Amino acid sequence: LFSVVILSFGFSSTIMPNTPLKLLCYAVGVLLFCTMVYFNRLQIIEFSGGYEGLLSGDSEFRKATLLLITTWFPFPAWFVMSPEGFGFIDNVLVIQVGWAFLNIVSKFVF
Repeated sequence: LFSVVILSFGFSSTIMPNTPLKLLCYAVGVLLFCTMVYFNRLQIIEFSGGYEGLLSGDSEFRKATLLLITTWFPFPAWFVMSPEGFGFIDNVLVIQVGWAFLNIVSKFVF
């Protein structure tokens, strides 16, 4: 559910007509992502009986959680750089290759 809401705020920020609303939607999406990471941390602790955390441990569950977090993290950063975000990069080819790279890495790392 968090993923859908986060993506919804990301999409909403692309269609907002002015910068303050765009920033608000982006900020809410980032805060929700941080909340999702917090709950993922709690899941690791619960799954391991308190022996592991986000930064320590060696279980497959922890590794999968870290992969999820690591592969999701670059998307908001790239979004900010793109024309849909704040337009720091306006070369369409660079933007499309960046999205393709992020999607390929995030999908095939598992």
